[in-house]
Amino acid sequence: MSSHLKPLPPAREVAAPPGYEIMTLFDPFEAFVGPFFDKRVPQDGPGFDGKGELWASFFIDERHVNTQGICHGGMLMSFADATLGIIAWRINNQNPSVTLSMQTNFLKAGRIGDLVEVRPRLERKASGILFASGSFEVNGEPLFTATSLWKLKKPS
Repeated sequence: MSSHLKPLPPAREVAAPPGYEIMTLFDPFEAFVGPFFDKRVPQDGPGFDGKGELWASFFIDERHVNTQGICHGGMLMSFADATLGIIAWRINNQNPSVTLSMQTNFLKAGRIGDLVEVRPRLERKASGILFASGSFEVNGEPLFTATSLWKLKKPS
């Protein structure tokens, strides 16, 4: 991990959902809209660092909604960028990566109090580019999906 990155405290104290812990965040914007939570499920193979498969979540609160009271698409995309980026970070030996593109499909409305959960997936890696995706769910039902491309940066 880059030595200039320091963990940031979440903007709010929120109890973690059962089985989750507060995710360590380094990005000031993510810390501001967080906390985000993570848990590890035992898994092996490409994209896994021996700590297991990552699951991530956050609770929608009043900072995250639009004037209709539903979770703002920008917040959902920010959560997708943060969680799909973890796959790129892990594959790239904890070195930075840059989002090249992200496509989202919004399927239903999220409301204050909903727990949004995702299991980010590595789709493939080729020539310094990584493909990641996730189905973001509330109570086991899809809220939105995201796919993204990442440019893996070399250590500085």
